[in-house]
Amino acid sequence: MHDHLPTPRGETGDLPVESVPQIVLLTFDDSVNDLNKVLYSDLFEKGRVNPNGCPISATFYVSHEWTDYSQVQNLYASGHEMASHTVSHSFGEQFSQKKWNREVGGQREILAAYGGVKLEDIRGMRAPFLSVGGNKMFKMLYDSNFTYDSSLPVYENKPPSWPYTLDYKLFHDCMIPPCPTKSYPGVWEVPMVMWQDLNGGRCSMGDACANPPEAEGVYKMLLKNFDRHYTTNRAPFGLFYHAAWFTQPHHKEGFIMFLDYINKMKDVWIVTNWQALQWVRDPTPISRLNNFQPFQCNYPDRPKKCNNPKVCNLWHKSGVRYMRTCQPCPEIYPWTGKTGIKSSRIDNEIDE
Repeated sequence: MHDHLPTPRGETGDLPVESVPQIVLLTFDDSVNDLNKVLYSDLFEKGRVNPNGCPISATFYVSHEWTDYSQVQNLYASGHEMASHTVSHSFGEQFSQKKWNREVGGQREILAAYGGVKLEDIRGMRAPFLSVGGNKMFKMLYDSNFTYDSSLPVYENKPPSWPYTLDYKLFHDCMIPPCPTKSYPGVWEVPMVMWQDLNGGRCSMGDACANPPEAEGVYKMLLKNFDRHYTTNRAPFGLFYHAAWFTQPHHKEGFIMFLDYINKMKDVWIVTNWQALQWVRDPTPISRLNNFQPFQCNYPDRPKKCNNPKVCNLWHKSGVRYMRTCQPCPEIYPWTGKTGIKSSRIDNEIDE
């Protein structure tokens, strides 16, 4: 069932801020495929490690169409977190709870069936277009045993917001309604603390900001937003992107300058959302973090890398989709409400 645990007092228990690690959350939305494979290799396979020697890790909010599930399996095998970004990547503000479950829970089943990800390791979601579904979406998360959502932008950033539970109603303004108005005990929100670009504009994803035209400016903007967290309460700092942003060479160059800069800092940890939540539930000072279990990197129960994927040729929307996986091919192209998974609990739900 839910990991029901209280929010720590004052977010960091009684820790003085200088012993709080600066957690950095690097996340990517949408499909995982050959268009972003080189980027992920440049970020994660070049020897960057956290202070305990474990590789830095990210959270992938995966939507289904165009996803290469062999690459999902490879990212998961090397320690990254897979989360649900729905099957069809549609605007969901009007969805019923059942439709949310078919989209978010359905994608969880698909990631497990074709990406080799353990169902219980898919704990979180992000709504496409950050278009959340109010109480219906959060009730679905609660009923379907998801641990967190990360779709709500928070405008106030002095100081930045920590992840919080929905045990109580929202304490911040709703930037993209409908937001939840009820309490969902045990469901967490990892808020998208808004950035400021160099002209003072606000944005909820790094690639939605007015990004400067050269690498040095991109680096400066990242640093300015990072420092707002690092020099105040050290709430987790979010780097929320779509991979396409990195196709501009100066974006990627500025980002990697920034990544290398913070990765040399002894009190910065680049970890997944789930690792961050485990720290928030058990605030552990920097001095003891090398032995902090959730930040370790041994994954004995994850699948091996997928080196020889099969290609499943499936018909979808009047065209062929080539779906790569190391798991058995489905008979139909998986889609909302018809995942092709025999044991699917969601597809086989009786209509009320």
